[in-house]
Order: sequence, then C-alpha cells, then structure tokens
Amino acid sequence: MSNPVQQLIVCQDRLYAYILALLGDSVAAEDVLQETNLAATERLAETAAIGDFTAWLFGVARHQVQTHRRRLGRERLRFSDDLLELLADELPAATKELSARHRALRGCLADLPDEQRALILRRYEPGASVQRLAAQMQRTVGVVSQMLYRIRVSLLHCIHGKLAAEGAP
Repeated sequence: MSNPVQQLIVCQDRLYAYILALLGDSVAAEDVLQETNLAATERLAETAAIGDFTAWLFGVARHQVQTHRRRLGRERLRFSDDLLELLADELPAATKELSARHRALRGCLADLPDEQRALILRRYEPGASVQRLAAQMQRTVGVVSQMLYRIRVSLLHCIHGKLAAEGAP
C-alpha cells in the first residue's frame, strides 16, 4: 500500500490508541488525532522520502501530543516529560497488538449467534447492568451472569484462535 492517504486511514485505530495512552483523556485524544491527521496531510509530500510511514506518522502524533501538553501546561496533574518520552517510544508496538486484538474481537462478535451478540452488546451499553438485563429478560441475575460468562469465554477462545491464525501475539 504505497498511497500515503490510504496508509493514514489504515493507521487511525492504532494512532488513536497511541494518543489516548499518552494523554489519558478520550476527548483530548480525539482532538489531537484530528490535529495529527491535519498536520500529516499537510506534510504528505515529505512522505516520498520516508522509509517507514507508520513511524513517521507516530512521530507527527508525538509532536502533536507535546504541543497539546504545552497548551495545558498550567494543569496540576501532568506526566513528566521523561515518562511521556518513554511511553511514546514503547507504545507504537503495543498499539499494533491492540489493533489486532480489536479486529479479532470485531470478527468474533460478528460470528456470535444473534441472541448472544445482542446480549453482550446490551451489557456494555452505558448504564447497563446485569440486574437490569435480568429484569428485562425476566431471568435471575445468576442465569444472566452465567450466560454472559459463557459468551465471554467463547469470545476469548475465538480471539485467541484468530490471533493465532494471523500469527499475532
């Protein structure tokens, strides 16, 4: 895939995870992701001479995170610059693994029977609880908990299988 715009699009999940890990704030991470995309697209002409587009893109993101942190420098709680640098160096590899796990989870969710998929998705909606699901389903909390447990185990096995088939860790 030699088109830098396509490469930028493909990297969005990993890039967001990277920025989120550095900032710890999902709203700020979304803003910095947009700033990173803008900065990267303005500099796409430079990518012809770049060997590793992803490494370059993560460098652009790192710079945008630093710029964002400078703007917020007056806040009390901040990570030290040394810690930020350490995280910035280590996170690109970790986001690649998370991206593979996320793809596997999406595939495994799609493979679930409709009723199981609906139940597990309802459980993780904002404000949802096992107690509410049990009441809605007219089942006991224990029964719903057991159903959710079995679905999670099934998803875990499926994810491990998909990752092994891809050769991912």
